[in-house]
Amino acid sequence: MKKLFFIFIVLGMLIPSLGLAQETNSQLAYRYFRDKEYEAASEIFNDLYQTTKSKSYFSYYISCLLKLEAYSKAEKAAKKEIRTYPDDRVYQVELGYIYKTSGALEKANKQFNKTIDNIIPNKREFITVANALRGKGEHELAIKTYQKGRLVLKQKNLFHFEIANILLYQRNFKLMIDEYMMALSIHPEKLQQIQSQLQSALSQDINSDLDLLLKSKLINQVQNTNNNLVYKELLLWYYIQKKEFIPAFALAQSIDLIQNNGGEKLMFLAKAASNNGDYLTAQNAYKQIIEIGKESKYYNAGLVGELESIHLKLENESDPKTDDWHALSNKYENYFKDLPNINQSVFSLIRFANLSAFKLKEIEKALKMLETALKNRNIQQNDKAEIKLELADINLLANKKWDAILLYSQIEQTNKNNPIGYEAKLRKAKVSYYLGEFDWAKAQLDVLKGSTSKLIANDALDLSQLISDNTSLDSTYSAMKYFAEADFLIFQSETDSAKIKFQNFFKTFPGHSLSDEVHYKLYEIYNSQQSYNEAIDELENIIKNHPYENLAAKALYKQAELFNLQNRIKECGDNYKKIIVDYPESIYSVEARERYTSIRESNSK
Repeated sequence: MKKLFFIFIVLGMLIPSLGLAQETNSQLAYRYFRDKEYEAASEIFNDLYQTTKSKSYFSYYISCLLKLEAYSKAEKAAKKEIRTYPDDRVYQVELGYIYKTSGALEKANKQFNKTIDNIIPNKREFITVANALRGKGEHELAIKTYQKGRLVLKQKNLFHFEIANILLYQRNFKLMIDEYMMALSIHPEKLQQIQSQLQSALSQDINSDLDLLLKSKLINQVQNTNNNLVYKELLLWYYIQKKEFIPAFALAQSIDLIQNNGGEKLMFLAKAASNNGDYLTAQNAYKQIIEIGKESKYYNAGLVGELESIHLKLENESDPKTDDWHALSNKYENYFKDLPNINQSVFSLIRFANLSAFKLKEIEKALKMLETALKNRNIQQNDKAEIKLELADINLLANKKWDAILLYSQIEQTNKNNPIGYEAKLRKAKVSYYLGEFDWAKAQLDVLKGSTSKLIANDALDLSQLISDNTSLDSTYSAMKYFAEADFLIFQSETDSAKIKFQNFFKTFPGHSLSDEVHYKLYEIYNSQQSYNEAIDELENIIKNHPYENLAAKALYKQAELFNLQNRIKECGDNYKKIIVDYPESIYSVEARERYTSIRESNSK
């Protein structure tokens, strides 16, 4: 008994060691193979195969022999395994590959075809052989295997996905699309899987060969197929992928009408269009959802979406009319009159308050609606923090800076170590900056540099750096205070007043270190007003007169974007090249290199 116990202990110690040794041998074999030491690798792979019977090790063993041109030895090894496992076609494929590599092409073709002809009539067997052939680069034979499987198994709709994957690899897009269309006709429930595959294919379609073929095929399927709903859904998906929202709108309407689903496709389209800046299409889609009526589960989302799409459209216009803001304000008013529970639309309430205060200067109205909402017991704590944040901003707009600081502090204290708490701290620091309390502002900003939110951390770093760079030689901080006052006017949407103040900066503080920052602020103002030539000029001043400042690379990059907008491609490319050459350490250099390469490739075609 003691002897048995001792044996078990020894075995218990040896078994893990054997496993470790095997793993080590495997790693060693792969290393030898990578280092092209095929003789050493082949011996270890053979030993591993004999121990584990893993086909992967056998395949590597054969590969080593072929690299060593030991064709007879490889053939002998493969034939031995075929005799041992006569029904395993993987070894037979391996033998065909050995013949082909050795130059015996006739024997190789004979062996491959024999293997395919003798496959056991089983779906899994056809997949196994096809995968083995693909692994050897025999893509046409893999397709032949799948086609043979369809005939033998008398199922003409098998293997569409498998064949399509091979055709994608071969970039035979026309036949690939045909396979997917056939698969979709039989398995409409596979729509999402096909969309995923096509999305991957489109991302690899550098020359847009697939793009044109797919669009043409889908339109044809929709127009010439009786039960075409699934093709309509795929075409809708395609239009959204390509940001063709106008034809997508009509298609979404048609699908929703057929499915009677309350506007599901319109809702999906509206969100996609809004995310891509097509606010008019989004607005129209939301209107259609609203017209379906309250029986639609998307009705309230449609009301909110329509308000937001109008809001975003106006915000992105260069000079939106006050009457349009008033019209939107009335729509908000009507929405909230009919809303039974304010908790459903806190986001919309905040947007309404922001519009009232910042666009229409109805500050008291905005403050009242937010303060009333805060008293509502149904409002969740997270939402209350968001409402307070907007309330603080509006107090700041009204020049009630200390009231704003108090509210920011409350949010910060009750939301420590989370994004809204950090955001409140950042905005509180900005108030100190607007007040000219730069040392205090910088102290708060420096704490935020380690924020978990990258955006907040970057904003804090930028403002902290601005203060550091432009106050060290000015004990009175007069220029910095002037700059902060102008910046505050931008916050208050007093853009024209801010522009005049910034323009006067150069007369008041000639040659000051803030000059490049002032030009950049003027660029931002002109850009927001879509005065692109003036915006370009401001950036040009930074590039020419302040080439060694931090903003120089950024100015080049932003100017290139404006050149691109005006189709001034050569100047655009020149800017990217200058960033690459003169500012290689800049955060813009990688993107500049990619865009410069793209421009050069386009010009060479």
